[in-house]
Amino acid sequence: MTTKSDKFEKQIKRINDVLVQDHAEVTWNDKIRDPDNPKQPRQIDIAIKRNGEITHIECRDRKAPQGTMWIEELFGRKISLQAKAMIGVSSSGFTEGAIKKAKRLGIFLCNLRNLTDKEIKSWGKKTKIKFFYYLFQI
Repeated sequence: MTTKSDKFEKQIKRINDVLVQDHAEVTWNDKIRDPDNPKQPRQIDIAIKRNGEITHIECRDRKAPQGTMWIEELFGRKISLQAKAMIGVSSSGFTEGAIKKAKRLGIFLCNLRNLTDKEIKSWGKKTKIKFFYYLFQI
């Protein structure tokens, strides 16, 4: 029989396996320098480096859904540590307020219960959109 933490760790291992197969550099428990205080190392749960850009992933294994305070903390870390993107992963989901706050602040949220390999592969990637403009004149 596995414990809850064992299941959480297996899910995190799965995330690593998918990202490494997709040619991303993944660092668990990464330590980076704070841009404002280079002597102060900062801990990141998971750092994904791809094409010169970094995405930070912070994970929470809690009983209750995560709220707006955690989302605001993630947003502050994203700005402070100059990450291209921030992803919050929770084993217990998120409150409705947290989901709304994350959407407004550009923080990506993942519920570990329904995370797919396709979603994991998209982490740290850019989306390219082509627009076509046609001008018709009479």
